[in-house]
Order: sequence, then C-alpha cells, then structure tokens
Amino acid sequence: MDTTRPRIQSAVASQALPAPYAALALGVAVMVACVVGTLSRPLEFLATFWPANALMLGILLREPSLARDPKAWLACVCAYVFSSLLMGDGMAIAIWLSFANLAGVVAGWQFFHGLDRSTMLLRGPLSSLFLLCGCIVQAAAESIVGFSATPVLFGGSAREALLMWFSSALMCSMIVLPVVLSAPSLETLRRFRCREAMREFDPARLAPLLALIASEGVALLLGGAGSLLFSVPALLWCSLRYSLFSTALLCLAVGLAKSYSATMGIVHFTPEHLPDVLSLRLGITMLSLGPLSVASFQAVRNELLDKLNYAARHDALTGVFGRKTFLDQSARSLHRLSQDQRSAAVLMIDLDHFKRVNDNFGHAAGDELLRGFTRVMQQELRPTDLLGRMGGEEFAVLLPDVTKPEAEAIAQRLCDTARTQQFHLGNNEYLNATVSVGLIHQLASPQRGQIERLLREADLALYEAKRTGRNRVMVHA
Repeated sequence: MDTTRPRIQSAVASQALPAPYAALALGVAVMVACVVGTLSRPLEFLATFWPANALMLGILLREPSLARDPKAWLACVCAYVFSSLLMGDGMAIAIWLSFANLAGVVAGWQFFHGLDRSTMLLRGPLSSLFLLCGCIVQAAAESIVGFSATPVLFGGSAREALLMWFSSALMCSMIVLPVVLSAPSLETLRRFRCREAMREFDPARLAPLLALIASEGVALLLGGAGSLLFSVPALLWCSLRYSLFSTALLCLAVGLAKSYSATMGIVHFTPEHLPDVLSLRLGITMLSLGPLSVASFQAVRNELLDKLNYAARHDALTGVFGRKTFLDQSARSLHRLSQDQRSAAVLMIDLDHFKRVNDNFGHAAGDELLRGFTRVMQQELRPTDLLGRMGGEEFAVLLPDVTKPEAEAIAQRLCDTARTQQFHLGNNEYLNATVSVGLIHQLASPQRGQIERLLREADLALYEAKRTGRNRVMVHA
C-alpha cells in the first residue's frame, strides 16, 4: 500500500542496542580508530592521521543519549589510554594525551549541540561553514590542552607543537566528521537490497568517480604545488551527482591519498617541516569545504523536492494518494496485470452519514474521523494495494491480483472493522462509524486507462449499498 510519507534523510540512526552495549560499542569503535591512528604515527612525532576524536564526536552528536551516559565516556577514556600505552607512552603521558583528545570532543560537542539538528547533520544551507567553525573549535581545544605534552615526548618548541597538533586535528575532523554525520542509519542499511540496487544501477553514474580517479592519478604523476587542486572539478561533479555521504567518503579518500602521497619523499610530518605540513593540511581542509557545501545544498534541495512531490501526490489531510495520483498509479498497475492476464478488484468506500458528524461535532472532528478511518484501512489492506481519497468522505482501493472471494473478504473486513472501531474525535469524544462499500471484480484486468470505468461500476455498487441500508458491501454484477 504505497501511501508512506517520503523518507527525508535525517541521517539519524536509531539506537538499536541497550545502553550498556551501546556504550561498549562506542568504546570499541573509538579503540579501533585509535589503533588506525597509531599506525600512522611516525617515530619522531604524534600520529599524522587521528580519526578517533571526530568519530567519537560524530557518534555522540547522532546519538545524544550516549553523551549523557557516563559508561560511554568511561569506555572512550579506556580506549584512548590503552591505545597510548600500546605505543609505549607512560601512564602520565597517556592520561595527558587522552585528556587532550577528550577536551576536543567536549568542545566540539558544545559547539555543534547548540545548532539546530538539520544544520548539525549537514542538511542546512550554511552547514559546511558551521562544520568548519566547529572543527576549528574542536582542534583548538585539544591542541591547547595537549600541545605542551609533545615537547616532553619529542622535544622541540611549544609553538611548533601547537601548530602541528592544531593542523592535524583540524584536517582529521574536516574529512572524518562529515562521513560520520551523513552516514545512513541502521534502519536504512537494513532496508537496502543489493539486487534491487544492481538492477537500477546506471553505468553512466560512474563517470564522476572515474574522473576523480583520473585527476588523482595525474596529480600523483605531475606533482608540484598545484597538484592539490587537480581534484576540485571532479569532486564538485561528484557532489552534484552523488549523495552527501558518498561525497564525504570521496573527500575522505582524496584527503588521505594526498596526505600519504605527500610522504613519498616530499613532506615529513614533523616540526622540522612545519611550513610544508601546515600548507598541506590546511589545503586538504579547504579542499573538502567546496564539495561538502555543494553536496549539503543538494541534500537540502532534494529534501525540499521530495516534500513538494509528496504534497503534490498525496492528500494533505489523510496522507493517502490524491485522486489524480491514485488514477495514474492504478492505470499503471492494471496495465501490468493485463499483460499477465491477472485479475483485479476496485472498491469504492464511503463513510455513512458523514455530514452529520460535521454538523454535530464540527469539521475538526470530521477531519479526525477521516484520519482515523484512513489508519484503519491502511492496517487492513495489503502492502500491494493502492488507496486513494477521491474527495470528501469517499475513498477508492485497487486490489491487484485477487480472486473475487478474496476481494469480498477484504471489503467485508473493512466494513466490519470500521463498525467495531471507536474513532477518537478529540476532547475525549469517541464515535462509532459505519461504511458502505461498492466492489467490482474483473477476472482479466482491462487495458491501460480503464480504471475510470471500474471506478464508475464500483460507484454504482456503492450507491446500491447505500440505497439498501448502508453499512454493507455490494458487489457489482
């Protein structure tokens, strides 16, 4: 029964685990990210890529309940400390570095938590600018708290340590945090069907990705200062064709590729190469800003188009198909059925004495009755059935691929359920209502465009049901 509202991508993943397990899962995820970061740590300095802070911040922003759970914070503290000890740091240094990482997460949380949720989840017109500001706040907080530990570990000046830490934290947050914030929810992943996606796949959609790979290859071959910008046109093309999450993933991949390709004899991520490191990291940070801005704007635009399309196709009061959409969808369904010589049935349903409800209880109560009856029908109909509001208190249903007894049973069930249901009208008022149903069944579905004829015949049966006493099902001969 295709009457569901469009899924506006809020990117909010519902917490599928109980609180203790969710806290443990967060700790494990942060621990894995810490291990990935430690693998990028040169012998002379701190990690060149540290995704743990952005990952933790993104998960907490998507799941605010975890931010209020002390067990989640304890699990993350253990993950940070253990990963630092794993690299051979002493306990005091491990606690110091972990405190710095957590300071950045807390500062980022305070900044992003004050934004409205759509902007925070990169679905606002200025989301990318707020993302950059939030990443700067996060990077500043953790670098201010932690930079003084680096001279103790590796020597060098405090100024160099501060700039190195800040640039690394800013780059990592800018390329990792958008991936976490825009990732599809668990419910979306559960609904994903690989076979359906493969059937609908268009090879032409690979063109932006291939252009991005080619531009990265050229940048790697030519090198030079301008190679950082070679990917911009392809990334912008990707942001126009792909989803926000896909664009964020590509920005992450390009950022990592440029960061690690720079280590091939060009840049060493140590204070001795501070100007080159700062230039590279800030360049990668700015490189992600443009594509993410375009992708974020596209996401907002697509959501607005979905809402407009839904409003144009559906009845504003009940949420089911409007008259025109029902006719179009039914005509297409009947055309498919006719090709396979399969049967179909059409129901015309009318709430009995609906005018009395408006006169005695008011039009607001009548609207509540219509909504309540719509919910009853949606519960009783099959997922493949089509339901539409034809006007006023009159509804139509297309039952594809049913026998005549099955169609009569469905119609009678609707009639019986409506009669036994108490509909809430508001202000603690309830009402029993009845419906009359007219039914037409055809063994072999007619050709495309004959839905109007079936509706006329079902309407004749509905008129007969109302003439003979209402609260009944009448089948057209």
